Amino acid sequence: MEVSNTQGEYQKPKNLAGLGRRWGGQMIDSIITFVLFYIVGLTAKFVGFPPSVVGILALGSGAAYYLFSDAMPNGQSLGKKLLGMSVIDERSYLSCNLYQSFMRNITTPFLSILDWIFIFFGSRKRLGDMLASTIVIRSK
Repeated sequence: MEVSNTQGEYQKPKNLAGLGRRWGGQMIDSIITFVLFYIVGLTAKFVGFPPSVVGILALGSGAAYYLFSDAMPNGQSLGKKLLGMSVIDERSYLSCNLYQSFMRNITTPFLSILDWIFIFFGSRKRLGDMLASTIVIRSK
């Protein structure tokens, strides 16, 4: 009699988010990052902060959203929430945490095209997802 031990084997969830939906979420979040950067910069300039402080505040707010947005409630950045997706831990299925959000998003500015090439393979995980042990699922 053969006994199957599938406990340690990775099984791809049936509700993984599609490529188009993921790309759309990435574009929405990129637009939100730039709008946040611009609004914070204008507001800081209007308040009268020195140009160096304006730059730091604007850049810091945009970078903070971009890097940590997937750790928002239910693992949903604003773009993912609009398109019905969530980022979850691939083992526990808990929502993405701050560390995982940072790890999955830090690769994109530096490896953008290379990072996304991996998404076309069977697990639909880009390099950032592999580093953070996350997957993106449909939540609707």
